[in-house]
Amino acid sequence: MMPSSVVPQSNRPRTDRALWIPGLFVFGFLVVIAVNGILIVTAVSSFSGLETVGAYEKGLHYNQALAAAQANAETGWNAMPEVGAAAAGGGDVAARELLVAITDRAGAPVMGLKVEAYLVRPTNAGMDAAIALKDAGGGRYRADFTPQALGNWELRLQASRGDVTWQQVQRIFVK
Repeated sequence: MMPSSVVPQSNRPRTDRALWIPGLFVFGFLVVIAVNGILIVTAVSSFSGLETVGAYEKGLHYNQALAAAQANAETGWNAMPEVGAAAAGGGDVAARELLVAITDRAGAPVMGLKVEAYLVRPTNAGMDAAIALKDAGGGRYRADFTPQALGNWELRLQASRGDVTWQQVQRIFVK
C-alpha cells in the first residue's frame, strides 16, 4: 500500500536534535529575564531618586522664594571675597583669612551688617563649614578659618541688617 502523503517518509530514527533550537531559545529568554531582574533590584536599592530633600514642600513655597530673590536683587549689594593666609595664624600654617567687602549699587561700602559665610565643598558634603564674620570696618568683614581641603569651594554669604536679608553665592579657590 502506498502512503497518502506526497512527502517521502524517512526511515531514519528521530534524534533529539530537533529539540535543541526551542531549548536554546527558551534558555536565552531566561538569561535575559534573570539579568533584567538583577539590574532592576540593583537600580531600585541603590538610588532612591531623591535629589532634593523636601522637594514638594519647597515647590509649594516657590513663589515666596522668587519674592525673596527679587528683594535680594533690589538691595543692589555685591560682595567681593578674598582668601589669604591668616594674619595671626598662631602657628597654624593651614589657617586662612576670609575677607569680604560688601558694597552697594553705587560702590559705597555697606556697614553694620551681621554676616555669615557657609563654605560648601562641591564634591564632598562632609566638609561644609559655617563661619561667622566680624565687622572689620569700612564695609569689610573678616574671619579666620581652617579649610579641610584646598581647591574649589562654594561660598554662600548671608548678611542681614534689621529686616533686610541678603545672600550671594559664588565660587572661590582656596590655595
